[in-house]
Amino acid sequence: MKQILWTLVIGMMFGTACSAKQEKELKPTFINIHFTVDDSVYTTNDYSNFNVLVYNRQNAAAAADTIFFGITDTTGRINGSFKLEQEGAYPLQVSRNGINITTLRVILSEDDTVNISGTFPNFEETYSIDSRESRAMAVYDRVERGFQLTNRYILAGQVPDTLITFELQKWVDLYWEVFEERKGTIASKFALEGMINLLDRYDKVQMFEKLNQSFDEDLAFGLAITKGKDFLADVKGLDETLSYMDSLKTLTKQDDIIQAIDQSIIKINFDSARVEEADRLLQRYDSKYNEKGVEPSFWYKNLRYEISYLAPGLDIPEFSFITSDGDTISNSSMIGKPYVLEFTPMADQMYQSQYEEATVIYQIYNRSGLEYITIPFDQSVNTIIAFFQERDRYWELADPPSFNKQELIEDFNIQYFPTRILVNKEGKIVRKFVGVEFDEIIPAITSTLKNN
Repeated sequence: MKQILWTLVIGMMFGTACSAKQEKELKPTFINIHFTVDDSVYTTNDYSNFNVLVYNRQNAAAAADTIFFGITDTTGRINGSFKLEQEGAYPLQVSRNGINITTLRVILSEDDTVNISGTFPNFEETYSIDSRESRAMAVYDRVERGFQLTNRYILAGQVPDTLITFELQKWVDLYWEVFEERKGTIASKFALEGMINLLDRYDKVQMFEKLNQSFDEDLAFGLAITKGKDFLADVKGLDETLSYMDSLKTLTKQDDIIQAIDQSIIKINFDSARVEEADRLLQRYDSKYNEKGVEPSFWYKNLRYEISYLAPGLDIPEFSFITSDGDTISNSSMIGKPYVLEFTPMADQMYQSQYEEATVIYQIYNRSGLEYITIPFDQSVNTIIAFFQERDRYWELADPPSFNKQELIEDFNIQYFPTRILVNKEGKIVRKFVGVEFDEIIPAITSTLKNN
């Protein structure tokens, strides 16, 4: 069976409130099903009692929410409709006489018609799914497979350097074609994101230009406050970036997008050590978005804590532990040295993917006085040992029995892994980096050492 491997929920995911689609009247999604049974195993031509269930489950432990349920008539047909709050890929389960026969992944979106047919028992070889979304996804899949093949050739050194830019631009143009010609589909969103990610590798100027031509698609706003923001910050500086972010709000009437942009503006100010401005904007955000008597969002509470206790310029919270080499390290013993304090399980996949980059950063900047300390949060010491059986260790590692994991999580407000904090020689926080924000640590280190 062909499996479409992708996330169930796509779009803008910034911790904001309900989407605009939930605030307006949803258009129905129609589903037409026709099942038959091969004459060689079933000769009555009665194809009734095939049960079809389309459902959504947030996680493996959660109860399934039924989106659609139908039972075939004697001709093997089901015709129905439902209203869908979130587009995506959903499981469709087929059963008969209480026995599950097969499960498909079906792409569903608002105002689409999905036609499914197939013959049992060889259903996996005979079934077909046709809809606006499935046709668009088939086009996108062809482009994506072609690009991935070309990319492998490039990485393997099988494409001459003089042709690499030409080859990449070809796939940019094909992604753009899918985006333009399949507007409104999930495939169009995937194509836009694929194109922007590709251009971010080799032509950031074109990336920014294409992005600014795409605001008829909501996903473009999410890409603008990540990729677009980073590009502007590098070439134009902080003030131009903030002006750009403000201008984005004039291009949409959707409250959830405007709220996401407001969040990004506050975070930019906070990360840039404009703590007072971030605090002022957060207070305005509170009065604008937080309802009285309603629990504030995680995003708000998290940033409020960061501003109060972990903002750039504040003293690093107290810590003390013994390293695997037997040394005692604390916030007071590190005064006079700039350093990175790193919190992570060694088993974390993102940390493992970033470890080589961290090693290069340490080797370059340790010569200028930067220290690096890792506090491992793994439940088993064997995991830590196994990690370094495959890799060299260059910096200090805290010995797990010598620290209280829960206290560190609370004191340093650790919500995601890996979390890193850059500290200057006075013991003041320069900035906290969470997850993929690690890509932004080099300029901060350079500036810190310059002021050392």
